[in-house]
Amino acid sequence: MLGISLTIWSYRYFIPSDLIMFFSFLSLLLLSIPFFLISYFYENTIYTIPIVFGLVFSLGIQDMGLHTFDQALLGFLSVFLIIFGMIIHLIKYKVKIKLNTLGVSLILVSISFILPELSKPFVPVGMMLSFLGVLYLLIYLYYANTIKGNQLNYLMRTFIITGFMLSLQIVLMWYDGFRVWEGTDFLLDFMDMFNLGTGAIPGWGNMNDLTIHIVLFSGSVIYYLYKYPKNILPWLYLAFVAFWIYVSNARGSIITITIYGAGVILYAIFKRNKRQLLNLLITLLLGGIVILIFYPTIEQIWNSFFSTIDFDNPDSMLTGRLTLWFYHEYSAWHQFLQNPVVGTGWYNEIWILGTSENRITVYHSTFFQVLATGGIFGLFTLIYHFVCIGRLFIKNLRFKAVSAFLFTYILSQLHGLLDNTQYMIHFSVITYITFAVFDNLGSEDDFVPKELQVSKTPHDPNIKTV
Repeated sequence: MLGISLTIWSYRYFIPSDLIMFFSFLSLLLLSIPFFLISYFYENTIYTIPIVFGLVFSLGIQDMGLHTFDQALLGFLSVFLIIFGMIIHLIKYKVKIKLNTLGVSLILVSISFILPELSKPFVPVGMMLSFLGVLYLLIYLYYANTIKGNQLNYLMRTFIITGFMLSLQIVLMWYDGFRVWEGTDFLLDFMDMFNLGTGAIPGWGNMNDLTIHIVLFSGSVIYYLYKYPKNILPWLYLAFVAFWIYVSNARGSIITITIYGAGVILYAIFKRNKRQLLNLLITLLLGGIVILIFYPTIEQIWNSFFSTIDFDNPDSMLTGRLTLWFYHEYSAWHQFLQNPVVGTGWYNEIWILGTSENRITVYHSTFFQVLATGGIFGLFTLIYHFVCIGRLFIKNLRFKAVSAFLFTYILSQLHGLLDNTQYMIHFSVITYITFAVFDNLGSEDDFVPKELQVSKTPHDPNIKTV
């Protein structure tokens, strides 16, 4: 399913621009039809998660935005199949809906999204955006009430494959530039490849959006180091995705993947597993060889990162975010002052950081996004929502996969102070499905590798232990 998703995304490289939107949305049926069939034939909906993850990252159309909304109508056929599949599943298997851990807080989130639109002139796009909170509520409730048993292993497998698929999107964007490269110094021009082809905009979001999700999915690395302590593949995976995040020059994700990498190394050191430490040493040696080979590129990344640090001009250092938050008539603060109680909603004046972007205004900060769009009510709702999420994590921290994901979730939320995470559609769909899996863990023990298992049963030749 994720291979199909990557193929649909890659249409941008071999389908004419006047046909790409039609074929992309038509091809989404390759994902939505299996979703419907699985929803009908299987009581456990865990098997639809790779399909949903693939769907949200499938569209590589670069000029897709508000002005192309009418051309995307074919995509609603897939939306219909998915919704119809959910309804059929609920009816066929007589699912009783419970609010679970996040239900109440997501109801409040839904209200905070809709309230601002009640005092504004009706605009179809604005009304559609106001129902994002309802969408997140329905996604969470559906999976929280239809997933059966402890599915952490399946979720982590989906995480690591999705993260690898997203890193391949970066590779393909780089390779598209390499195909038309005519320079003489490959290493010095390595990063410039992104600007030579069709560009470094994934289509479904920007490069920051892409790398944020790669870091988020990297929580699976610690889980697999725990599950397979003798395997070097988790280390190589982390090194691979980290390399492409560095090359992408996404500053926020460079910081978070560096912190995460340091955390993973500390985890391995404190575990004191000799084979794991050996794999770490091999990975570091391979990384050192890569640094030596790509030294001009590494130096370029280093210089590019630190050249942006200018405390004398913080607005420039933050690429205009202070203007976006405060110093503009349509800034987040001025939008908040217009309606401080419930905010002005998600469809505000179209004013954005990048001139190449054509999406709704996003304020590149969870705090300022909620301040502008949800006002004081939205902020209190967000705080309560985070409290509920915290309870969910605390309840399940005994599971290695949950504690591993908590690390990257916190990093992504810290990144969200300067970028877009909470309530963004891709991030929200991923995290609320993940929380639904967490809500179904029950009292089962997480998977423990055989070499770490200790039998508590007294030895008896007539008793078999597993």
